[in-house]
Amino acid sequence: MRKEEIVQNPFESELLLRNLINNLYDGITVTDPEGNIHWHNKSFLRISGLTSYQLNGYTMYELVEKGLLEKAVAIGAIRQKKTVNSISKYPTGVEALVTSTPVFDNEKNLLFVISNVRDITELNKLKRDLDDTTALTNSYRQTLQEFQLSTINEKQIIFRSPLMEKVISLANKFSVVDTPVLILGESGVGKDVLANYIHSVSDRNEKGPFVKVNCGSIPEHLLESELFGYEAGAFTGANRQGKAGLFQVANNGTIFLDEIGDMPYSLQVKLLGVLQDMKIQRLGGTKSIPINVRVIAATNANLEEMIKEKRFREDLFFRLNVLSLNIPSLRERSEDVFALLKHFLHYFNHKHNMKKTFSPILLNMLLEYHWPGNIRELKNLVERLVIISDNEEIDESYLPSYIQSIRQDVIRAGKNNDFQNNSGLTFKEIVEEHEKKVLSYYIANYRPLKKCADILGMDLTTFFRKKKKYGL
Repeated sequence: MRKEEIVQNPFESELLLRNLINNLYDGITVTDPEGNIHWHNKSFLRISGLTSYQLNGYTMYELVEKGLLEKAVAIGAIRQKKTVNSISKYPTGVEALVTSTPVFDNEKNLLFVISNVRDITELNKLKRDLDDTTALTNSYRQTLQEFQLSTINEKQIIFRSPLMEKVISLANKFSVVDTPVLILGESGVGKDVLANYIHSVSDRNEKGPFVKVNCGSIPEHLLESELFGYEAGAFTGANRQGKAGLFQVANNGTIFLDEIGDMPYSLQVKLLGVLQDMKIQRLGGTKSIPINVRVIAATNANLEEMIKEKRFREDLFFRLNVLSLNIPSLRERSEDVFALLKHFLHYFNHKHNMKKTFSPILLNMLLEYHWPGNIRELKNLVERLVIISDNEEIDESYLPSYIQSIRQDVIRAGKNNDFQNNSGLTFKEIVEEHEKKVLSYYIANYRPLKKCADILGMDLTTFFRKKKKYGL
């Protein structure tokens, strides 16, 4: 039988069409302008959970009125006389994308509305699963970012703030290339830790060492020989066999030039030559030695001002500043203070075999402090508090005097604003009110409650007792 013979018999053609539509996975309904359902396929019965008796006995309007359907998209197409798309949920629990398309005669009179009902339950489930997985991945990523770096002195990159997330994101991008990096930031923000991080996530971590040089701590007359090495007899007191410089030691790895702004002006031109040619020449030597080193430099100085004052070479600045990272101060990223306090409290408890916790008032005072010395100051203070405190709960009495002055400010602020007309309260009552405020804040921002208790350094029993006490 030829293809054209299939459609010659009208009865057979209609039968073929009905069977074709009836076996579609999508549900199909045909509705007239009054809402009567003239035809439906088996898939629509499966999706909707309705019976043929119900569909033949009620109009679309009546199915909605009786609660058999949540809504009828076909009604919208009848009223608007245009194609309507909508999501419908059926009693079977199936979610479906319904597309109702009007059919007109030559005079533009509405004849029927054909509705296509596509089951998207599984698709929506997959989307929700994907959203959950994405959220979980983001959570894991944040946790990984906190703990992924352990350097030889057990420092870690700890952050919560969007500002630091951008810095780490850039550091990851920079780690895959060998271009010099210039890290800027105030003293104590962790420039050396970030430099080590870049090395640790690069392929150089497997090939060579991370060598740190503090250009400000090595006497000027020794810095050149330390960096580039020297030949035997190069100067009085030199090793008879000569000595390899730190650039050679760092071969195939990374050399970190901290406090680059303190490098003598006369030595800067030699460093520029090394960066351009990747060759060094030992002090007292004549032979060029090829090296393969990634250079990361850092400073808290304003190099552009130093260039104007002729204390730093402009050409060296441009060579180092191809890729730059600016680490914000701790006062600019207050979200990180709490995470750092928690981290260093845990670290020093473990180091000194202790189980110290912070009192709520102490914790709040540390969160309000502006940390001019940045992470270095915070770390040193936490270790001091862990060591000198007599009780397991460290209170504000152990704070240095320059931070204790905040205590009076907190109490005054409490009387004037936060605690509202509590000037007649005793100090204990003010403290309790403040403790309630601190607990309320962390309960609202950290879940589950066990995590909240861990963050506050409380055992779960104490946490729930205080939560009940304050009606939180």
